Amino acid sequence: ALLHFPCLDKNGRQIATAITNLDIHDIARVCLTYGIEKFYIVHPYESQRDLAGKIIDHWVKGFGGEYNPLRKEAFQVIRLAENLEEVKRENKAFTIATSASYRKDALGWDKVKDLAGKKDIMLIFGTGWGLSPNIIEEADGVLEPIQAGVTYNHLPVRSAMAIAIDRILGR
Repeated sequence: ALLHFPCLDKNGRQIATAITNLDIHDIARVCLTYGIEKFYIVHPYESQRDLAGKIIDHWVKGFGGEYNPLRKEAFQVIRLAENLEEVKRENKAFTIATSASYRKDALGWDKVKDLAGKKDIMLIFGTGWGLSPNIIEEADGVLEPIQAGVTYNHLPVRSAMAIAIDRILGR
């Protein structure tokens, strides 16, 4: 799930972020590549969900799907939701929040890979400067951050999702 609210801005204030075309395209393709059946884009504003819906319709029902059938196939995994509670009701999965900050209670990559082999899991990614703390606290677990061995740690969400999905579902 790609959550656009509640997320944080660079000053730590709770905000809603905008849905981006690149995130929709790139994340859907990663999901389909790894056999993920549902990719949720979660946004509280109807206008943002409508925008995403128009983009999705172009690739699934419109000319885009005729022009690029592979993109059409990838876009069929996308679901739009108003809030995370709606997604949780539809999917009784073990929820794992993500964060670029280290936590003592974080689940390691091997543990999450093992869990994914035994039950349905839902990774929750935040946009902006990350998930609001209440989302992290309400999750069943928190994934350890992606570490590359340097102090800078602010990946684009679509890159973080690709890395995380590969570490959990890759060979």
